[in-house]
Amino acid sequence: MLIVHASQTGNAERIARLSAAAFPGATVRALATLDQDSLRAARRALFVVATYGEGDAPDRARKFEATTMAAPIDIGALDYAVLALGDREYPDFCAFGHRVDAWLHASGGRLLFDRVDLDGADIDAERQWQQQLSAIAGAAIRSNWQRADYAPWTLVSREHVNPGSPGGAVYRIVLTPYAPTIWTPGAIAEVLPRHDPARVERWLARVGRCDDPALRETLLDKVLRDDDGDAPLQALAHRDYSIASIAASGAVELLVRACPAPDGGLGIGSGWLTKVAPIGGAILLRIRDNPGFGPADPTVPIVLIGNGTGLAGLMAHLRDRAAVGGAPAWLLYGERSGAHDRPFAAELETLSADGSLTRIDRAFSRDAECGRYVQHLVADAADEMLEWADRGAAIYCVRQPCRHGERRRCGVARHPRRCAT
Repeated sequence: MLIVHASQTGNAERIARLSAAAFPGATVRALATLDQDSLRAARRALFVVATYGEGDAPDRARKFEATTMAAPIDIGALDYAVLALGDREYPDFCAFGHRVDAWLHASGGRLLFDRVDLDGADIDAERQWQQQLSAIAGAAIRSNWQRADYAPWTLVSREHVNPGSPGGAVYRIVLTPYAPTIWTPGAIAEVLPRHDPARVERWLARVGRCDDPALRETLLDKVLRDDDGDAPLQALAHRDYSIASIAASGAVELLVRACPAPDGGLGIGSGWLTKVAPIGGAILLRIRDNPGFGPADPTVPIVLIGNGTGLAGLMAHLRDRAAVGGAPAWLLYGERSGAHDRPFAAELETLSADGSLTRIDRAFSRDAECGRYVQHLVADAADEMLEWADRGAAIYCVRQPCRHGERRRCGVARHPRRCAT
């Protein structure tokens, strides 16, 4: 059995490896590493495929989609199944998984069973996938693949770090655990949000249930459906945020942009952290490892490329490198305004002064004297970046998901053997 994953933050890879446990001798590979021969050589294959942003492939799978998936190919007598991961709040829910499924079918693949679409922690969809695996493996699958329970963390502070910016407001969020917690750079904070009570009130008024106080409280962490006030209640999915801090700090630090919602308010996740949740209150959170974005050996140079709130995940690597010492670090970062969009500016100056940060390049797209994006920095420094890669540098690139039609790309030419995304 060939188990294939296309993952942005590590969740698809996690499920792929859990799925592989049902098939002794199974091979687990990233979608980006496949070619026609490897697909033809496999008799059966399972694809665990995430969608990123508005229907996009995960970063590492984008080249595969643009080249190998550009047209159907002969994959022989391959029996396959697809688990598509996504977020129903995006209009193109599981779109990349759907495209992989359609391409495999057009290429002559035969379904082991119908595609399963998984939204966040949808237990029913997860169990459906497990039951199908049990049927073809001929053995029971361990029923609970869920990670540790969410734990309450205290919201210590939130700071508006870009007042006056032409872009959306960005907040530095600091949370502390009730018990000591360990994580590594690159880890993801999964946050369970709650609605703004005003949104719940509007929904209750629309469905004529304003006189039900018990329902009002219940709905704070449930999906509010536009079509039916009597539909079964479904819990809100968690939101993923890159952790900017290291475990030694004792706190999780996030950068969160306040995203507008179609109803004129804020998005559920960003609104919860940047406005609704009270300072000193409890936030339900758990931490997920993200091995594909984990720390490099300290003797290896690192190149960090990102924009916007993607700086959070890069800061964790810079802080880790400063704490342990080691090879040089280079940051290339893009934002909108040089006057207003400089999160962690003082700390970056300190890291530069003490040698922890060897080089920093910035681009500001809305500044008249600049008007450039981070991909322009990469293009300008291409020769030097290749020199770093030849010295064994690990290259990390963060691309922010796109909402409301905004589709800017990092445009990084990656070193094929030394890139974490």
